[in-house]
Amino acid sequence: MKYKNFNIALFLIGIVMAILIIACNKSEDVEYKGPDIKLSDHPNDVYIRENILEKYGTAIRWEWDPRFLNKDQNADPIKEDLVIPVTKLIDELWVKPFLVLSDESKLFIQEYMPKELVYIGSYIYESEGERMLGYAENGARVILINLNAFDLDDRIWLENQLITMHHEFSHIVHQKKGLPNGFNSISPLGYIGEGWRNGVSLSDAIRRGMVSAYGTKNQFEDFAQLTSHFLVQDTVYFNSTYLKDWNCEDFSDPNSCMELNNGKELIRRKLELIRKFYSEDFSIDIDVLRDTIQSRMSAYKN
Repeated sequence: MKYKNFNIALFLIGIVMAILIIACNKSEDVEYKGPDIKLSDHPNDVYIRENILEKYGTAIRWEWDPRFLNKDQNADPIKEDLVIPVTKLIDELWVKPFLVLSDESKLFIQEYMPKELVYIGSYIYESEGERMLGYAENGARVILINLNAFDLDDRIWLENQLITMHHEFSHIVHQKKGLPNGFNSISPLGYIGEGWRNGVSLSDAIRRGMVSAYGTKNQFEDFAQLTSHFLVQDTVYFNSTYLKDWNCEDFSDPNSCMELNNGKELIRRKLELIRKFYSEDFSIDIDVLRDTIQSRMSAYKN
């Protein structure tokens, strides 16, 4: 009796296994339907989706997510009512100057536009009390900060935001394309690594051939700082501060004047390499691009 029941059990198990195998084989012919993903209907997300994501393929993260900060960093989220104004500013003053300049610059911004932007309302503060001015990660993500201070009438704030955008964008360019040939050999002794934090003045930076203290850190920051300052800062100010030689007869210390002028010569040489780099590699005239950016800055109203 036991053997009979045992044989019946084996027979039934065999039938079940056959059914399961047939069922699995049939399922291969059934079209897979993934889970429904509900898109956010928040006005900020709708605007970003229609005006940035669908046009340029760039996602914008504005809702607070601590993953974008290191554990020893602190910052505040962007205010909800500033998300759309900031996004409009990015579109009008960062992206569209490339779109309207030429077909080549349009292809350039489409290829190198970061895949992700992260909005931070405040500065990012390190545990030592130092603050970050934004950064790019692996050519894919750009962090924009101090956005809660949004004020189109504040030229300094506007310049700083656009300098940050173009600075981080320049990092994406050199991370993917490299630096202009010969750039890092013009002033190699001027780079001081983390020493840039130790009270380097603007005059000190110029003597070393850079446009800011941060530019003295290394050749990559130098490239990003020079490119972004050239594109965004007032042309008259930029030229007089970084390019035009001083009349050393007006200086009580002629040697100091000569050191500044020698530094300006280094800046001019680097800028010429950047011009050539963008012209030959991307068919972009950065002088015309600068004029386009600055004319749009002057005319822009949210």
